[in-house]
Amino acid sequence: MSYVYEWVLSGDRGTMLVEYCFSTVDKCLKVVEMSLNGKYHRENWMSPEGRESMMELLIADYNNAVGVS
Repeated sequence: MSYVYEWVLSGDRGTMLVEYCFSTVDKCLKVVEMSLNGKYHRENWMSPEGRESMMELLIADYNNAVGVS
C-alpha cells in the first residue's frame, strides 16, 4: 500500500507531491514517485537538508496514517 503526502513548500516554491510506501523487507519508508508543481522530480535532486526534512514529514504522516502516536 502506498501513501501520498502533499508538501506545501515555503517561499512560494510550490507544492511537492510525494508517493511513498513502507518496505517490509528493509523496514523503512521509501519514496516511490515525486512531482514538484506537477513536474517530475527526484529525491536525489534535493539537498541533504531537504531530503531529511521530507523524510521527517513522511515519517510523521505515515505514523499518523497507521495510528502510531
